Amino acid sequence: MVNIPADETTAARLVHHCGMRRRVRNVATVSAIVVVALLVAGCAAPPSGDTRYVDQVFASTTSHLDLPYATAPALITGSTVTLSGDVYEPAGDTLVSRPAIVWVHGGGFAAGSRSSVAGVAAAYARRGYVTLNVSYRLDPGNRCQDVQHDRISDPTELAAERARCMAAIRAAQHDTQAAVRWLRANAATYGVDVSRIAVGGFSAGAITAVNLAQRADDPGVVGDHLDQPSTVAAALSASGCNYETEWIDGADAPISLLASEHDDAVLFSCTLATEQVAEAVGTPVQTLYHLGEGTHALDLYAKYRVATDAAWTSFLVEHLSL
Repeated sequence: MVNIPADETTAARLVHHCGMRRRVRNVATVSAIVVVALLVAGCAAPPSGDTRYVDQVFASTTSHLDLPYATAPALITGSTVTLSGDVYEPAGDTLVSRPAIVWVHGGGFAAGSRSSVAGVAAAYARRGYVTLNVSYRLDPGNRCQDVQHDRISDPTELAAERARCMAAIRAAQHDTQAAVRWLRANAATYGVDVSRIAVGGFSAGAITAVNLAQRADDPGVVGDHLDQPSTVAAALSASGCNYETEWIDGADAPISLLASEHDDAVLFSCTLATEQVAEAVGTPVQTLYHLGEGTHALDLYAKYRVATDAAWTSFLVEHLSL
């Protein structure tokens, strides 16, 4: 791991572009950083004057709220729950086949709401993407943090809580995969290019995004569109990792990992392990690591939003072939 000197700009943090690790020093503006990084790594920058998918070139969005995408049994009671999402489109867009991003909220698989990422979904829709932010099944009583931090001493209790935590993680994955299938089934309605669907998330949603990229062999059976694939072409992760790195292989989608070194909710060591195993099997990985701090997930994204959006949009342009 490379330490970043204190005199570097925040936007010049460690980044992967086109599978190559690059550092850009002391560049005055974020836009300059993006162009320099793309040129240094051998990528093609967007044509002059054409910044769709990078800048918010649309003034507003058209939203379609509370759209049910599947039903599934609740994790604790088993009663049927309806899973819903919100679609955002760039208002006034004339294209009929656009890349899409499915956004997944955080909350430790116990809490949270898709409304927390509505602003992110709308901002990326203004860049020209169709976006879908989704709700998924939660387990309010899970002890995932206690399992992660070895706070449960009784082996029987630990095994039970670990299984409960993994059930919540797997439900979030399968629900989000169902949302991807629903989006593909409704691609004509919302003007989506089914070959260019990405997923992004924060905290629990970031773990879910990584799982969609790296656990495509486990698509689940949630929803009514099982004839549609649930694969994604890229994943954006803000404070996420894969707790089961044995699932990582060379067929996985490229991933972008935003993380802080002292994050107590999703451990940096897990993010590093995910990066290292993914790179070992040849998966493209972009790393946006903030060393010396512990800011988490959506707060980390908000703190470094300009630099993160610059890196994420260039990552999407490359891996969605935009």
